[in-house]
Amino acid sequence: MHQRNRRLFHRKRLTVLLVLGLVLIPLSMAEEPTTSWPMEVDALCERVEELRFDGSRANATVQWQVSLGPRVPESNASLAFREHVNSTLSQAGWEVEQTVHARHGMNLTNIEARWIAPGSQGRQVVLAAHYDSRNIADKDLNETNRSLPVPGANDGASGVAVLLELATIVPELNLSYDVVLFLNDAEDQNQNFTVGAEAWAENLSSEEIANTEAFVLLDMVGDADLQLRNINPGNETLKERTVRLAGALGLVADMNDCNGVAGLDIVQYDIEVGVLDDHYHAHVRNIPSIDIMDPEYGEPTPYAFGSLWHTMEDTPDKVSATSLEQVGRLVELGLRTDAFVGIIMGGDSTEPLQEEQAPPSSDEEEVDGRGNPRMAIAGLATLIIVTGGLLLLETSRKG
Repeated sequence: MHQRNRRLFHRKRLTVLLVLGLVLIPLSMAEEPTTSWPMEVDALCERVEELRFDGSRANATVQWQVSLGPRVPESNASLAFREHVNSTLSQAGWEVEQTVHARHGMNLTNIEARWIAPGSQGRQVVLAAHYDSRNIADKDLNETNRSLPVPGANDGASGVAVLLELATIVPELNLSYDVVLFLNDAEDQNQNFTVGAEAWAENLSSEEIANTEAFVLLDMVGDADLQLRNINPGNETLKERTVRLAGALGLVADMNDCNGVAGLDIVQYDIEVGVLDDHYHAHVRNIPSIDIMDPEYGEPTPYAFGSLWHTMEDTPDKVSATSLEQVGRLVELGLRTDAFVGIIMGGDSTEPLQEEQAPPSSDEEEVDGRGNPRMAIAGLATLIIVTGGLLLLETSRKG
């Protein structure tokens, strides 16, 4: 080939390679589409008709729990609760395991009930709630009540009631992954918070972490004036999907439900609140996590989650069957549509402040071990192409 033509040929090849490199660089920086999860409302609405969560049954479960007495660790009420749950779920085909941990001078007992899906190969979604009730009503306006244990109707019993009602539905869903009901102890004792969830997370193996698709926490979800806020920290993809699910159910003010009716102002994810809750320990172990929570129980109160929180007024009459059903249907729809699997970590909301502090404000992103493999491959391809282009340029100069 003529020397001039050969140089022209090299330059053309170099131009093409550099253009490809410039195209692939932004692709390598873009976020991988999470999954083929049905984000369109029409696809979700097809499944809404299948929902059968019963809020009245869940509300009866709240009343039963409170009737046992305060479920503080090592109490007779706590033991009666565990025995009933173990018997009921075992008879229904769930595999139930209890683990005891010694922390802060108390023995706490966590419960894990697993529904095994054929072919799951250990993949699991964890649905969590704390079953203990607080041992002191330290926020009660009546000072003589502050040494008494709270009834824990909303702060404790409500999340558990939703999970136990879901336990009657999960076996019929034919899911491709296991569902674990994690009922944790010692979330709310003295000045020690989320102790049971912390013990659970510390004992997870690397394989269990990798197999956990999501950790979905339910806390204080029975308030008659239900206002589910955007709790930090949390996985942004899970939050986005939760809003989509809620929109189909008519729980988001600026979205129409499946019947074209304007939604209620219940899922308010434009309001962010930083909360140190049980999901935090899964979050820091790189498990996609979300806290479905109403952090305003009663009237707004400074340095507290509402005027009824941590008081003797946390009683069953403050809990609504309607609210329990709205939350239960939200989670049930998420299970039926696989909304809690195929989640990409990264860019999650920031770490929380302590429970009674103001919500955080930060735009920092989190980078963790669940990276995007396609981004890595595209980045490597870009590096190879650009390096190859530089070598060709050097060769053309020598030629």
